[in-house]
Amino acid sequence: MKTKAYKVIQLLLFLSGMAAIGFSQAQSDPYERDAAYIGIMSRLFYSTHSMDSRIATEMTFIEFMKNIDKQCQFTEFQDPMNVIRQMREDNLDAVLANPVDYLAIEQQIDEDHHYSLLFGERLQQKIMLLVRKSDNIKELSQLAGRSPAFPYGHQLGKIFLDMNLLDRKLPQTAEHFSEIQHPESLNDAIINLFFNKVDSALVTDVAFELAQELNPQIRHAIVPVIASEPTIQVVIGINKRVPLNFKERIAQMAGNLDQYPRTMHLLSLFRSNRVVNISASELDKVRELVLKYESLLNESGSK
Repeated sequence: MKTKAYKVIQLLLFLSGMAAIGFSQAQSDPYERDAAYIGIMSRLFYSTHSMDSRIATEMTFIEFMKNIDKQCQFTEFQDPMNVIRQMREDNLDAVLANPVDYLAIEQQIDEDHHYSLLFGERLQQKIMLLVRKSDNIKELSQLAGRSPAFPYGHQLGKIFLDMNLLDRKLPQTAEHFSEIQHPESLNDAIINLFFNKVDSALVTDVAFELAQELNPQIRHAIVPVIASEPTIQVVIGINKRVPLNFKERIAQMAGNLDQYPRTMHLLSLFRSNRVVNISASELDKVRELVLKYESLLNESGSK
């Protein structure tokens, strides 16, 4: 009897130990939490002032995640390696970034869960350097010593401009132009150009079209001197380590945004109406632009 009772006690202790281990593992699961941790690598939108853009970005994604019963906690990042490290340590679920920053952390993103925004019906936008028509500027060389305008953080636009300058055997932006003005928004850059406060404005075609709608005189007064191929301007990536059900809920909700009018309203603050899943190949034009810039930069440095 004692032996049988002893065995029963051993079995109960074993089962309780297994239950405790299971409970401990469940408690230590980094994804058993109410909040989604979102990293912001760069300013995403330039249609409004920087503070308005940041507030609207957080409001939009708080509402977006609320649709799948998650709160949001935001952290700013400057270092891509820190983003990768935090993702690998399960401290970061998703990242919002401009495409240049995004390429530096793409290795840690689930290849089936890259997202971007539609602006009207367009996924991609052209980068343009605008000038006044009356100045009769046809070449970048004519802008030497003159003043350009573009917001801080307009990284892809800056690389595009530097690439074009180097391709024409000209110095990069900081040396080719005189004082660079950094207005708060793309529209401010266009307005400053229109009112002769600067000599060029580095913007997107979407911003240029909006400015023309707001002030039809701009259509006749301002023209592009260079323009890029259409490229992705905003990227949202999901950490490849997060559970599949989290990714599936994001994908399902993004595909049914019509059912979430408040989220749609917040997206409209950026002139956007949709979050769309994109393939990694849709970033190829950004890769090509960056690689060409780096190649030209190396060539100029080796001379």
